[in-house]
Amino acid sequence: MRGWSSLFARAAAKDSCGTCRHFRNDPAYLEEMFKGLTSFSSGYASVRGDDGLCAEHDLYLSPTNTCPRYAARAAATAAELSTR
Repeated sequence: MRGWSSLFARAAAKDSCGTCRHFRNDPAYLEEMFKGLTSFSSGYASVRGDDGLCAEHDLYLSPTNTCPRYAARAAATAAELSTR
């Protein structure tokens, strides 16, 4: 059986968690998922970097991790970009 360390091998690839549709690293979303986070700091903290949650595996990960279940995030539409 393969361990998590081999499943989520670190790599600087375009097909990494940071570009996967399952990866969520929006600070407001992280504060919602980790209810006590704001008592320590916030989801906007610099020490968090670009880390986030994988909705597929329910794990907190670095955006440079990789996984065989990678699914490219859909490109944002012009309307979505204008609301950011």
